[in-house]
Amino acid sequence: MSSPVVDPVDVVVVGAGMAGLCASVAALERGARVLVIEKGPRAGGSMFLSGGLVWTFTDKARLRKELPDGDEALQDLVMDSLGPSLNWLESHGIAVGPEQPFMWYGRGRRVEPPTLTQALVRRVAELGGGVRLRTPMLGLMWEGCLVRGVEVWTPDGSMKIPAGRVVLATGGFQGNAELLARYVTPYADRCYVRSNPWSTGDGLVSAQAAGAALSPWLSTFYGHAVVAPPARFAAEEFWGISQRYGQQAVALNLEGRRFVDESAGTGEEYLNQAVARQPGATAVYLVDRAIAEMSLHGANPPRPAIDRAVGSGGPVLRADTLEAMCDSLQDWGIPATRSLETLRQYNAAIGSGSSDELYPPRHKNRLMLVEPPFTAVQVRPGITFTCGGLATDTDMRVLHRARTNSVLPLVTADASDFLWGYVENLYAAGSDVGGVHNYGYMGGLATALVTGRIAGS
Repeated sequence: MSSPVVDPVDVVVVGAGMAGLCASVAALERGARVLVIEKGPRAGGSMFLSGGLVWTFTDKARLRKELPDGDEALQDLVMDSLGPSLNWLESHGIAVGPEQPFMWYGRGRRVEPPTLTQALVRRVAELGGGVRLRTPMLGLMWEGCLVRGVEVWTPDGSMKIPAGRVVLATGGFQGNAELLARYVTPYADRCYVRSNPWSTGDGLVSAQAAGAALSPWLSTFYGHAVVAPPARFAAEEFWGISQRYGQQAVALNLEGRRFVDESAGTGEEYLNQAVARQPGATAVYLVDRAIAEMSLHGANPPRPAIDRAVGSGGPVLRADTLEAMCDSLQDWGIPATRSLETLRQYNAAIGSGSSDELYPPRHKNRLMLVEPPFTAVQVRPGITFTCGGLATDTDMRVLHRARTNSVLPLVTADASDFLWGYVENLYAAGSDVGGVHNYGYMGGLATALVTGRIAGS
């Protein structure tokens, strides 16, 4: 039995997070008939759970240094377009805070996520659009290389919505166990979904079925480590319960070994990705008293996050000596002798100024563990969004795999050999766009705002 067909619209936007709502407003202000469908019971997506700072890099040389492997055209687009896009939000009556610095490399402006969500949904309604919650997309309606609409699920069954264009803004695939295991880590079932629970790769899967090309960098993601089970906390507590101080800590895996330069990258997200690929996707962040009270680049010191980890019932150890700490780590299955040897070698190298001889090395934040008490927090990776996704151009048009040359960054060919073909009428926004971030991070809300506005335009 075929699904009933409803009246056509000009644009269907799949996903009512920041990217999807911005795409909807951008399309509506140009006179389009727009319908937004959202899988979850509320609008706002993962933006609703964020800290609300819409930031990105201020210097392209710094951007290239910190994120050397992403799509440079898309990265430049986000950086160049953020200021005008924030002004565009204000033009729609949305409150945006004053400019402020972010770490040592970025600047941005703050929004209040629940307020922004309500304002964007209200603006969609004021401009004549609609938002349907609890309406998951079953797939795209397509023929050849042409998308003609979407099929969705409603309480009354499936329904087809013809559309002139479709914008995919479903938030990435961090909630999809099979895709995570295929692309990111064999320990997908041990990672926290540090986002809304509805971003299960619906945009990527449906677009790929219609012939879409995928970006490189599918194995990378953005997020922060979270205190391990049996910790209990609500989704609204993700920001506070995350153990974002990893760049200051010493990280050990379950074998009692260091496994990466903890200080690498622009933040703890680099270490967090390395944790995802360790045995059991589990690590231990160790700090001493001095590190626990130390603020790095104006960020909160580790102590409040550690205290929240304790309050959540998560696995946290304290000891007055490193020997006692390593004895206690045995309760977590970590060898005491090897972990103590690792920590002694680390302290000796840092203390003698020979940290470059460590393996892995320690290039920044060369901090010894010497002041008791010592604290160990067991962590798991938290995935906020996946960095790989659909391959697009800077107009957010989704590339067609069969009609496009390889999108790998190290293809060597004459310009005349290149082919560029699209899945016609299909656009992507936010975390469904692949390649903006890669290991490093240049602002998820900024990417959602800029790409959403462009996709809707």
